[in-house]
Amino acid sequence: MAEKMEKAAQAIGNDEPEDNGKIQTVTLKLGGMTCASCAQTIEKALKNEPGVNFASVNIATEQGSVTYDSTLIDLDKLKLSVENTGYTVIENGSGKTEENEDERKMTGARKRMFIAWGFTVPIIIWMLLEMIGGIAWPSQFAFDMGMVLLALPVVFWIGWPTLRSAFKAVTHGSANMDVLIAMGTSISFLTGPVTFFTPVANYAGVAAMIMSFHLTGRFIETVAKGRASQAIKRLLELGAKTAHILVDGVEKEVPVEDVRVGDIMVVR
Repeated sequence: MAEKMEKAAQAIGNDEPEDNGKIQTVTLKLGGMTCASCAQTIEKALKNEPGVNFASVNIATEQGSVTYDSTLIDLDKLKLSVENTGYTVIENGSGKTEENEDERKMTGARKRMFIAWGFTVPIIIWMLLEMIGGIAWPSQFAFDMGMVLLALPVVFWIGWPTLRSAFKAVTHGSANMDVLIAMGTSISFLTGPVTFFTPVANYAGVAAMIMSFHLTGRFIETVAKGRASQAIKRLLELGAKTAHILVDGVEKEVPVEDVRVGDIMVVR
């Protein structure tokens, strides 16, 4: 039991292959995933590599487990396969470093959400005044221009990671949730500038709303994943670090990783 817990703890973010001769297993820490479709894209790319016997990507833990034949493919090629799909392989870090990374992601997601709503709330209020009052105060031109200027930073600054993710997905022949958000926000926003030249309704403000709601959902998701990840790491830290075995009838304490098949363990 202790040996299994220790191996599980070592597997978190481990990009060193577990050597079983030709067949090796490695756990990769992945970055850039935003939804289940991202995980499926990486998993499919890895499975298509010659020499890969098994590949599984978990969006919740942001990790991928790969079993492969080391005579046909190596670790560097596996990492390159992931990067070719538009995602990244994160190098190993200590448990504390990974915990700080979780905190950084949660803080960043919270900041983007608040900034997005800082621009979007005035849009909502201004649109309600137009709908209730029946006029685009102070003028139609000012209203249309205001919608465009307020929506611009939400869509193309705060929402840039979403647009970038969508572009990567499309260029690699796949579609994820960000592609849907990018299509909705981009098309809605374009009606803003176009309205100055053609008689179409201005939905630039709606683009900001879509992105703000999306970033709110992304913040909730990041917090949930971050807290779960930290809880799992802390639980695994409780695993035994040493074991007691009998050597020639004498009890001896050794590191868990030194326990071998056939050893007689003393469990109190």
